[in-house]
Amino acid sequence: MAEVFEIRSATRADCQYVSGMSNDLHVELDYANPPHSALSIKEMMFGPRPLIESLIAFNGDRPVGQTIFQPFYNPDYSAPGLWMTELYVVPDFRSAKVGKMLMVALAKLALERRYVSIWWSVLQSNHAACRFYHRIGARNSGAVQYEIDGETLASLARGNGPQQP
Repeated sequence: MAEVFEIRSATRADCQYVSGMSNDLHVELDYANPPHSALSIKEMMFGPRPLIESLIAFNGDRPVGQTIFQPFYNPDYSAPGLWMTELYVVPDFRSAKVGKMLMVALAKLALERRYVSIWWSVLQSNHAACRFYHRIGARNSGAVQYEIDGETLASLARGNGPQQP
């Protein structure tokens, strides 16, 4: 008998699941201190300025995967798109097509909301994820992702920054 999965939008009661799976992903990617708590996720999803949403896949009462996303402006179309910040499936369900089900659900949601695209980034070293994304029809956009954080962010905000050679 095939496994049955329910995919639905995360609620306030699900914040513990969202933070737990996000932390699990961070640990898998070798981050020493996963940053998420149920409280931080609740603030990001349901606080005064909600920034993210999540779809969660359940097998019975057990959360087995999620995607976290937010809208963004897609300048290629001058229209809104979705930025997927995370796709995670617990290891013992990765061969059960949960990732594809989550992506299908996210694509349906994007079209229902009239978003023109879904964008995300993935570590080049995450070969399994890259193969998965190619299998569902995604293409590498050729974009390179940059980040400024910590003291570099604070220095830039003060008008300083690293001097270029």
